[in-house]
Amino acid sequence: MANFLNQSATGIGGFRHYSGLLPATYMSGDPFRASVRPFHVPAANASAIFRGDILVFADATNNAANVGGGDLPANISAPSTSVVIGNGGGSGLGNASMAPNAARWAPGNGAAAVGAVIAGVCVGFGPLTLYMAKNGFQYIPASTEAWVWVETDPEVEMYATVPTVPGTAFNLNLNMGADVKANAGFQSTRFGVSGLSLDAATFAAGTTAAISALPLRILSSGNQIGNDPTAVGFVAKVMFNKLRHFRGSPGIATANNPFPFGD
Repeated sequence: MANFLNQSATGIGGFRHYSGLLPATYMSGDPFRASVRPFHVPAANASAIFRGDILVFADATNNAANVGGGDLPANISAPSTSVVIGNGGGSGLGNASMAPNAARWAPGNGAAAVGAVIAGVCVGFGPLTLYMAKNGFQYIPASTEAWVWVETDPEVEMYATVPTVPGTAFNLNLNMGADVKANAGFQSTRFGVSGLSLDAATFAAGTTAAISALPLRILSSGNQIGNDPTAVGFVAKVMFNKLRHFRGSPGIATANNPFPFGD
């Protein structure tokens, strides 16, 4: 079989570059939901953001410096201290259009001490500011105010790269939890693509308590021609762990109590 997606031991075949989470299908089968929403990234944000990154709500226990929200750039007209807004440029007409602050999920953010609440996956950048357009940014650099589009549907199915095989029994790990690896060296500032991949070392977390701390659940190996879950660099299909997602179950999650209505 031609190995299209995977990097084999002999080097034959192409390696699928780490690209974070790639939304593929909705579990409901409905492709027309209005679930992509704008979020604000404040200048206090400490981590660069790329397409395919998991984004979380900024709150008092997670990214405390980023708590709050920001007006959309089209409304901002007065001069600002932000290097992004500069001298404004919006109309200033109408009521403020506030977007909640978001920050990037970091591996381990699901631990009880952090309790990050997932907003969704980054699928694009905008509304664009003049600053980003002039500099040609394809991603959001650290310490840069910007806006980002987030796929917030808790049931969207996504593809992600698995750089190593967890033994030979990947099928036994299906429906288990998974965290991600940051892979900073693989993220692309030129194309704005995330370097996230699945962390195979977290696949075996089978208890409820362990899974509840992880952002993703493993669904399958992905239905792609040439995908081989027994080889290095294969592709898995995942979805958000609803115990971590703000629109998941049970109830609406908060950072201090992600399971307000019981586990």
